[in-house]
Amino acid sequence: MTFTNDCPCGRSQIFTAFEEMALEEMALSASHLLPDQKKVVYFVTAMQGESKKIIYIGFTPNLRRKFKDHNRKMEFEFLDRMGYQINISWMVLPEGTREKQGQVIQGHYVRVFEPKLNIHQNIFAAVQVEQLKKGIENLEQCKYDSLKKQVENWEQSRDDKDTIIKKIWEVGRDCLMVNI
Repeated sequence: MTFTNDCPCGRSQIFTAFEEMALEEMALSASHLLPDQKKVVYFVTAMQGESKKIIYIGFTPNLRRKFKDHNRKMEFEFLDRMGYQINISWMVLPEGTREKQGQVIQGHYVRVFEPKLNIHQNIFAAVQVEQLKKGIENLEQCKYDSLKKQVENWEQSRDDKDTIIKKIWEVGRDCLMVNI
């Protein structure tokens, strides 16, 4: 498994260290089984194939309660429905760790890993825009493939190049008229 948030500042070494840490991990769908009554720093990861990204880092004195009403729950569930495996990993802080110390530790990890959901306030809209862009690219690819097939058919029917170019122009002009 490889984290894809690598950068030239040496973060890839930090990601490797993160992977090797003995953190407990659980799928988002099992968040009702998360531990409570322990101060933890937690990491929410999104995995698709072999690519795994840390998307959120938090601190809480009660992990189960936190995920019951998490302010990013909608984004986590949306990504889960989009085909990402969303997992929650956590490390229990030593007994006697104060709230402020836990927040400092969380802040350190956020600065190091720069998870998208900690940084962007409206990531849900950003994810939707990204999905819309992919949909438009797929539609454009389908249009291209369709036109390519038409050109191949015209070539097989022995149309000359001028006729094929005129037909391509007409198809393109018709598409422009529909989109205006």
